[in-house]
Amino acid sequence: MIFARIWHLLGGKRRRPTSTHMFRQAQRLRDEGRLQDANDLVEAALRREPGNVVGHLLAGSLHMALRETGQARTSFERVLALDATQPRALLGLARIALEEGETAACRDLLTKALTRYPDFPEARALLEIARGLTVDASSKRAATPNGALRTERLRLPAECREAMFMQSDASLVFAEPRGPRSEAVAAGAVKLARVATAMLERAGFGPLRHAVIEGAAETTYVRADDTALLTLAFDHDVKAETAVAHLERVWGSCRSEIA
Repeated sequence: MIFARIWHLLGGKRRRPTSTHMFRQAQRLRDEGRLQDANDLVEAALRREPGNVVGHLLAGSLHMALRETGQARTSFERVLALDATQPRALLGLARIALEEGETAACRDLLTKALTRYPDFPEARALLEIARGLTVDASSKRAATPNGALRTERLRLPAECREAMFMQSDASLVFAEPRGPRSEAVAAGAVKLARVATAMLERAGFGPLRHAVIEGAAETTYVRADDTALLTLAFDHDVKAETAVAHLERVWGSCRSEIA
């Protein structure tokens, strides 16, 4: 069954596709947003060529995009078993470490990557973020108490699966629904926004203001400025223009309530 699907994805060519061809096709599928199809193709290719570094790197990036952190870590570690200082595998593990709050491990991994490849802008940008996060907890602003913002006045859209508003220091202002991991999710979102801002500014585009994150089960829309960050998650069938309109309206309401 899986080979019939791969045959279809590869255009029904008569000649059996090589692993390299399959990895290239998987990259195209990933770029088209067909993450699961790309992942299936990579897994099939790696069964044929389990020692392929490019394949394991691609698998790691796809698992990260699908928010399968444990599997992403395994893929990057398999790369390092084949090439102990592979820069992109080290970067992948550093991103996971940063998301999990392990800033010291993140810095160590990035230092190793830059030792192998000094001209690595993504690693340098992430290292700046990791160093910036290593601050004395006493210097952090006090978190805004949950409920300080009157969420009933925000009129969150019915289509929204999850909404979070947080300050730039990762203080969670509100989360709907709120759960035991809400603070950790908010901290992760702020870290990712800082990484994105660092990379955008290095490229001359200025700080992050809008972003769209495609997940396996939902699409998250992000609005940010220098002091706060809002995320709204919707099912994939919600049109982008509808989601963005909701995002801008709720953002305006949040800023108005805070003011």
